Parts: sequence; C-alpha cells; structure tokens
Amino acid sequence: MTDPKRNDIFEDANGMKVAVKQLYPPNALGVSFVEYKNLSDSNLRFLPKEQFLEGFRWVDNFGSTDTFVKVVLEKEAKSIEAEEAAKAAEATGESDSPAEATEAAEKPTDDGVRTAAPTRSS
Repeated sequence: MTDPKRNDIFEDANGMKVAVKQLYPPNALGVSFVEYKNLSDSNLRFLPKEQFLEGFRWVDNFGSTDTFVKVVLEKEAKSIEAEEAAKAAEATGESDSPAEATEAAEKPTDDGVRTAAPTRSS
C-alpha cells in the first residue's frame, strides 16, 4: 500500500500498531507528512510519508466512517435528487398547483443544524 489514508492501521517491525489520522498535502518542498498515533497511547506523531512507509507496513483499517461526513453526503445526495426531480417535473409540465408550490417554497428546510441566539452570562 503506497498511500496511507485516514483510519488505516500500520505495523512496524516490532509489531507496534499505529493508526493514521491524516495525510497532509505536499508542502513547498514537496514533502508530505503523515499524522499518526500509537494504538497504545494518545500522542500524535508526524513523519514524512516516505519515512513512514519505510518503517511501517499496512495491516488493516478501522472499517468505520466519519458519521458527520456520511450525513452531509446523504443530505447533498437527497438535495441533488430533489433538484433533478423538480427539473424533470418542469420539463414534462407536471408541476403542482401554484398554492402547493408556494407552500413548499415557504416551508423551511431542516438541515439538522439549529441556530441559537447567543446568551449573556452575568
């Protein structure tokens, strides 16, 4: 495996396992860093990608996904599908009555994020 990705598990020659947290894009000198941590402690460590791949070999991955990313992608997919359905309805002339269209336009969309007014503490 030549490209470490988030949640990949690597192992060194001594059997110590590490989890990749992030792969940084190349800097001005073209060096890409890998942010990782040992599974036995919580300290973050950094190594250049080439040096990391020399010392560690890929073993497994967590098999999990970031739930926030998954929710956002699902919402984007649903909104894209809704837009395509609306365009298809307009193209075929199958639009709802004007009253229903107005109700749908006035109805706020719930994206799962709530805004709150700032509070003042004494």
